[in-house]
Amino acid sequence: MASPQTSPPPSERTPLLSGPEDDTRSSYSDQPNGDVPAPSSESPGSPKSKKQPRWPSIIALTILCLLVVAVCFGLTLPSTIEEYAKECLVFEPTKLSIDSFTSLGIRARIQGDFYMDASRVRNKATRDLGRFGTWLAKEVKSGESEVNVYLPAYHNVLLGTATIPPVRVNIRNHHYNHLDFFVDLEPGDLDGVRRVAKDFMDRKLEEITVDAVATVSLQSGLIKLGKQTISQTLQFKGQAVPAVPKFDIQQLRFAEYGLPGHPEGVKAMAMVSVMNRYPVKFDVPPLAFEVLLPDCADNYLLFGTARTDVIHILPKQNISASVIGLVKQLPTSLTSVCPGSKSSPLDSLVADYLAGRNTTVYIRGGQQDENTPDWIGKLLHDTTLPFSLPGHPFDNLIKNFSLTDVHFALPDPMTGSRPEISAVVQVLVGLPAEMNVNLDVDKVRADADVFYKGELLGNLDLSKWQAANATQVDGDLLIQSIVKDAPLEIKNQAVFSQVVQSLIFGKGASLAVEATVDVNTHTALGEFVVRRIPAKGQIFIKPLRAGDFQMPEIKGMEVVDSSETSLTIQARVNVTNPTDYSAKIPYCNVSIWVNNTRVGYAWAYSQHVVPGPNNLTANASWEIGTVGREWLSQYISGHNTSLTIKSHAGSIPNFPDPGVEMTVPAPHMLSHPLREATMHIFSSTATFILVSPLAFYVTNIAAAAFYNESEVGTIEWNYPFAIEPGENLTPRLPVEWGGNALGTIREALGGTLKLDAKADVGVRIDTSQCDLDCFCNHPCGVISLERETVILVSPNPGENFLSCRRKLGNLAGTLPVTFKMSSQTPTYMKSLNAQLRKRGLEMVLEPNANPALGNVYTFRSIKPGMTNKDVAYRLNYAGEVCKWSASRRKAIDKAAKKVKAQKDKEERERKRAAKEKKEKKKKRKKKKKKKKKKKMKKKKKKKKKKKKKKKKKKKKKKKKKKKKKKKKKKKKKKKAVQKKLAALD
Repeated sequence: MASPQTSPPPSERTPLLSGPEDDTRSSYSDQPNGDVPAPSSESPGSPKSKKQPRWPSIIALTILCLLVVAVCFGLTLPSTIEEYAKECLVFEPTKLSIDSFTSLGIRARIQGDFYMDASRVRNKATRDLGRFGTWLAKEVKSGESEVNVYLPAYHNVLLGTATIPPVRVNIRNHHYNHLDFFVDLEPGDLDGVRRVAKDFMDRKLEEITVDAVATVSLQSGLIKLGKQTISQTLQFKGQAVPAVPKFDIQQLRFAEYGLPGHPEGVKAMAMVSVMNRYPVKFDVPPLAFEVLLPDCADNYLLFGTARTDVIHILPKQNISASVIGLVKQLPTSLTSVCPGSKSSPLDSLVADYLAGRNTTVYIRGGQQDENTPDWIGKLLHDTTLPFSLPGHPFDNLIKNFSLTDVHFALPDPMTGSRPEISAVVQVLVGLPAEMNVNLDVDKVRADADVFYKGELLGNLDLSKWQAANATQVDGDLLIQSIVKDAPLEIKNQAVFSQVVQSLIFGKGASLAVEATVDVNTHTALGEFVVRRIPAKGQIFIKPLRAGDFQMPEIKGMEVVDSSETSLTIQARVNVTNPTDYSAKIPYCNVSIWVNNTRVGYAWAYSQHVVPGPNNLTANASWEIGTVGREWLSQYISGHNTSLTIKSHAGSIPNFPDPGVEMTVPAPHMLSHPLREATMHIFSSTATFILVSPLAFYVTNIAAAAFYNESEVGTIEWNYPFAIEPGENLTPRLPVEWGGNALGTIREALGGTLKLDAKADVGVRIDTSQCDLDCFCNHPCGVISLERETVILVSPNPGENFLSCRRKLGNLAGTLPVTFKMSSQTPTYMKSLNAQLRKRGLEMVLEPNANPALGNVYTFRSIKPGMTNKDVAYRLNYAGEVCKWSASRRKAIDKAAKKVKAQKDKEERERKRAAKEKKEKKKKRKKKKKKKKKKKMKKKKKKKKKKKKKKKKKKKKKKKKKKKKKKKKKKKKKKKAVQKKLAALD
């Protein structure tokens, strides 16, 4: 019989609960831990133990101890377990989806992991007792419960109620329970929900506190714990607060809708995408919204409607929603100017959008579909939220900005007006590709600032409505407007001077225009004005190059007033304007300078300049000082003179000084003032044909003629005679001959006599008087025989009389080359004829000349080879032309024809030679091109051959390598087979 086994006696070191602790995801034993095994039964034959009577006391003591412990646990466990549950309870949602929208709320499906994490409990005693209690309970089952969510910051408004079905979970430490259940969610106070949503959209929700209160009936095994009220306060700050999702609007398109030709409004289509950063999945039914804009009184006006399709929201994915908006006729209160303002509510929206700034519209629910629950429609309709539309910066909105038919009107000194500009303004607007809407513009106005090199030049006032029209050009909108009399206010005089300098002396000026434009439009939405549209453009003004302007031609000049110190002259001037700009000049004044000395002023008034030729009238006031007298003397004498024109303050009334300073050559009205000089030898007098642009009186003359710096003759005249505009024959002026004058003249017969003449002429113009210096230097000698004239011209070697006459005409105008003497030829004229014969010339009497002119002679060549054979020269004396005989005229015509034929022949030969040269050059170029082409072809062929050879070589090398590899493989295989055979052997 075996001896009985007894349990070891209990001691202080014996554990109260035996068995290992629970671990993460550990299994649980079936027997309760801590039970002491019963002792073995004694053998039937053994005697009863002596300690048996002690059992009742031990049982009583044990029960008493357990009761004490139970009482202690009963008093401490509820609060401890509650604190433990609050701190260690963890629920990690893995998936949240909306199963359906009900008539009262939302039926949601929640999936996640629930477990207890004792390490989150800070107090050790609470942590140990909690672990012990949850170990004892093991599982807890909750009945159907409701969770109410409140917001303390919004006066404890009820956000919503959630109805949770019964749930059974294992509550031991780190035991994971996967939960999958449906929850019915009902919205709470709609006003509170709207306030929270508004603060959320306005980004004012920096932190949020949520109180969740739940009444839960709990049961652990067969023990019912009753209904427990559990409250939890959650506080979210910083990144824990949900952020407003960033909307990305893509594929935005605008189009008209309605019958063709009769649109009802504008339709906007877009795809809105947003990132869902939460594990939420559900489908949003089609929803309708109203788009609102605030009016002048901040009341919401219906701008349009919008509708979405079904939106599929997936966890942590990008979500796209199709949105279609319709805008019909705009309300008048939206396009009318607000009181005390210059813009309408629509203007601010358009201005912000075109400037690239975010624009805010307001969204609320509209008339929903029948299948949409009523609570959604009510919630959306009673909720008005701001919606920020991202701006669209139209950097290339204005593609081109140009002015044509520009007309400048300078300010009128009588009215005190500003300078005005009239032009045809052409603006090419680059419409976005997504906009397919017909736009018509019939009126525009603007307030434009003009800049030059980034600095403000002035302001162009276009506040008056200007007629305009718009046409579609290759997808863009071309707006043309005729601007009339737009005032220009110069703000910066220094910048204006730079612009003028660039136009006159530079390469032109590029002006930047920044304007705010009001446009009266006709669209499918009706007729309305869009105000303060920002517009930018560049205007290039072509330079006014001096080379483009022709020398002004003076058609008439007269003295309209005079004094002892000044003259007032009026001139009719022909000026060609090579630019495309026109100008109206009410009044303009400039100062005239000579060698840094002001000599007068010039002005014009009531003038109109157009492109092309212009007939203008200008006035000048000339000061008769030392510098002015000297310049006027040189000008009348035919010298090349110049004037410096300077603008000044007040040059253009009500206009800053343009800062113009330029030196221009003085225009000549006529040719050299001394057209012809006739010396009468026997009477010792001289007559002159003078050309003058002005009428004046010659009061005195002091003249001298020089030959090789020795004085030949002088004229002293102190009696006044009149000079009219045009050609004038002076009276005979007495000449005092020098000592060797006649000998000099006689030696020059048949040759060239070049005299230098200088004259000091006293001139009186009305009451003004000045002395002028006139200079004459002609390659001709003029000799007078009593009342008849002899003009002797001897050509240079190889030149004929015609070429000499042209030279003389270029110097002194159309000067007839003539020879005339009286019938009673003095005896010494025989020697003159002898002198002519020595030079191969003779004088021949013209029998058919005008008898009133006396005997007329002409030169004729008597030596062979002379180039002036049979060339006659007509006589022009006192305005009469002699009549030649028919034979003489035929001779002149023949000579002229010969000369012309010879010249034509030379010209043809020259052209033929030039053509031959060009053809030769072309042939050479062609040959060179052919050679180059041949060389290029040869090079290409060589390159191709080289490439082919290289390819062949590469192919051969590859084949050789392949053959070598095959041979090596065969050798290796043979060796391997041999080794195997050897091994088998």
